[in-house]
Amino acid sequence: MPANVFGGKEEMAVLEGEINVISILSGWTVQFVAISTIRSATLPKLEINVKFILGDDSEEQKNSLN
Repeated sequence: MPANVFGGKEEMAVLEGEINVISILSGWTVQFVAISTIRSATLPKLEINVKFILGDDSEEQKNSLN
């Protein structure tokens, strides 16, 4: 639901006991934010390195393995 249904992001942050919040309306965006958060916060602690590459360029894929 849009944040303005609840009166705004500041009010949502207070209700959730947080400093700030973001409102996301797209399911794809929610998945992206969740994966990005896990990738940046959790995986390095487990010594797991992840690289994202764009497109289907086989040279870029080969170079990313090094």
